[in-house]
Amino acid sequence: MPVEPEPDCWSHPHLQVRPSPIAGDGLFTTAPIPTGTVVSRLGGRLVTWAELQDLFADPGVPYVDTIAAHGDLHLVLPPGRPIGKSNHSCDPNLWWAAPYTLVARRDLRPGEEVTNDYATSTAASEFAMECRCGSALCRGLITGADWSRADLQQRYGDHWTPALLGLIRSA
Repeated sequence: MPVEPEPDCWSHPHLQVRPSPIAGDGLFTTAPIPTGTVVSRLGGRLVTWAELQDLFADPGVPYVDTIAAHGDLHLVLPPGRPIGKSNHSCDPNLWWAAPYTLVARRDLRPGEEVTNDYATSTAASEFAMECRCGSALCRGLITGADWSRADLQQRYGDHWTPALLGLIRSA
């Protein structure tokens, strides 16, 4: 049985939204954050893949922020939360520590943009995104099949959402 999410998201108090060199707005630290510190707990509601497709198709819903949660269930975040501004990086400084919890992968410096690797939270076969993270590890294209890459499985260990850990362990 999947862990039920909280109804809303929580973000560390030392984060702020501002323009990002990666894309649009990003989420930046305002003070040092040590390795392993909880940076965000995602909340929202769980929906099935079919329900998520309906949300994506609804012209009245401008943007849906979501992660693969458990099996066929996806967590849809409430709109407009700061964590929704966290951009992707192929060498992220955040990673998953629990089903809905992102922690600092390393010490974060003041003014640093916090990022996560979107491949650790999506397995949607049609997902593809051109990457502009600028890291030395940049893959150029992020896809819903990146979870199956041996190099990423080795790099992230168990730091994936439960839905993706299930895919990795069953592959």
